[in-house]
Amino acid sequence: MKQWFAIHTKPRQEAVAEENLIRQGFDVYCPRIQHEKLKRGKRVKLIEAMFPRYLFICFKPGHDNISSIRYTRGVSQLVRFGNEPARIPDDTIQLLKASATDPSGLYIELTPEPEPGDSVSVIGGSFAGLTGVFYKTSGEERVIILLNFLGEQSRVALKREQIELATSYSRIWCLRG
Repeated sequence: MKQWFAIHTKPRQEAVAEENLIRQGFDVYCPRIQHEKLKRGKRVKLIEAMFPRYLFICFKPGHDNISSIRYTRGVSQLVRFGNEPARIPDDTIQLLKASATDPSGLYIELTPEPEPGDSVSVIGGSFAGLTGVFYKTSGEERVIILLNFLGEQSRVALKREQIELATSYSRIWCLRG
């Protein structure tokens, strides 16, 4: 019976390892996630491995020739506990596949849009590091937030990519501070 196992890849070589293992006839699963990151002051969407440097492979132990796995381009090694390959329960792989948000198997990390009254952190521009309150959107690319300056609330217009929702911890801090 075929079982799932974990493979440790070389840094940023998940796709290379996946492609080469598929060419050898193995069933391979590498869950990927799409998320936004701030690069050079702009939000960009990236697709990366959900588990950096790891992917999953399905084979029949004792029946399939797994010696080629170690020498596959992009693979560092088969993950082992002692001398035994690290088995991943089928339920875990099925759950990962079923919980993908896109039919292609891609997980999409949704960045929630702030609503009026939400606590936001300024992550870019001259107000970076400050926390304010989201007031409203202004056009497609701009937002207006309320910042406290010398005891007064001031409306400040910023680019959308210059703010992000504050974490729940900083919301609590803002309410108490």
